[in-house]
Amino acid sequence: MREPQASIAARSPVAAARALWAARLVVFVAFFDLFVQYPLAAPYAEWLGAAPALTGFIVASYSIANLAGNIGAGMLLDRFGRARPLVLALLGTALVLAAYTMVRDAYQLIIVRLLHGLAVATLAPGAFALIGDLTAPDERARAMGINGALIAIAAMVAPPLAGVLQDRLGYEPIFLADAALMALAVPVTWLALRRVHVEPAAPSKAERSHSVDRYLTLARRPRLALAYATILTFTVSLGFLVTHLPLAIEVGGGTAAQRGLAFSIYALVAALVMASPLTRYSDRRGRSRPLGLGLLLVGLGLLTLALGLARPALVLGMTSFGLGFGLLFPSASALVVEASAPAERGSAFGLFYALYSVGVIVGATLSGLLASWAGMASPLPFLISGFLSATAGPVILLGALGGSRDAS
Repeated sequence: MREPQASIAARSPVAAARALWAARLVVFVAFFDLFVQYPLAAPYAEWLGAAPALTGFIVASYSIANLAGNIGAGMLLDRFGRARPLVLALLGTALVLAAYTMVRDAYQLIIVRLLHGLAVATLAPGAFALIGDLTAPDERARAMGINGALIAIAAMVAPPLAGVLQDRLGYEPIFLADAALMALAVPVTWLALRRVHVEPAAPSKAERSHSVDRYLTLARRPRLALAYATILTFTVSLGFLVTHLPLAIEVGGGTAAQRGLAFSIYALVAALVMASPLTRYSDRRGRSRPLGLGLLLVGLGLLTLALGLARPALVLGMTSFGLGFGLLFPSASALVVEASAPAERGSAFGLFYALYSVGVIVGATLSGLLASWAGMASPLPFLISGFLSATAGPVILLGALGGSRDAS
């Protein structure tokens, strides 16, 4: 589809550049917050007395609220612009993160996790929509590569930092540090974004719809459907990983620092991939190949973890998972930008991240149930999630090899 161009009003090119980097700051703090939770959420719930099944629900509760928040955020971003929703979301998330320090049992943790997921829901869709607005079509591979590298850096730094702080200071200082980072981003983002106004081209009748029909219309577009199906499959597997891996390492006698290191391995690999020229491959050969190969590698990584969590298998499995994530995420994000007009881009990314949440909800919940049935040391969650991604990847690859380069 031909994309209407956005009209970008800024006091200067410098102001527009500052707005772009402010959006990237939001991407970083949003995903730093997300990755801090990975090695902590399940053990924190268990520390508060939650059984394995309840632990899975607690991990998923964040994504349950995030799902509803993403849908609402998409419409708000398209109706009221990007700046105010982003600033309010940063402030609200900082307050909720501080509330983690007041939790005294697993059921209070559920409430805070729900509020957390709701507060943070605007950040990723808003930041990605704004970056799409401010980026020319021929620069999107580079822009998404930078975004992906920032996400991977956050994933590389946050888990081991969380693990070290937990080992030395406990849980509360981690949540307070995360809240402080989020609060510091508030004035920076507001000062940068108030100087730039992104005014989309006049929307069509379909683009003006703010109803279920709007999201159904987006989901029916073949290129968006491909991006959505890929991210859903990936995040189901991710939900299994972030719920089961920390518990399995802990049951095996591992420390919090070791849990953090495991997640940092895949983050480092993903950062290297997304900062490399590989991110431009999909511009030349289409998006489907990186998506399919990425899912296949994610699946192979999980199947490797099912063989055992001794150091060789753990390093190899998380390396493969990171390589797959590094390939698929920039391509999926670029597809969303390319297949949506500026006036509907907030909703397109809202649906993208809603499906991200759905995947984590399903994966985390099933992982908790399987751990309750088969035991926390069981490889079954890795086997099931690995089979899912390893099967979906070749399906996409075969479709890509059977056709030509993705149509614009």
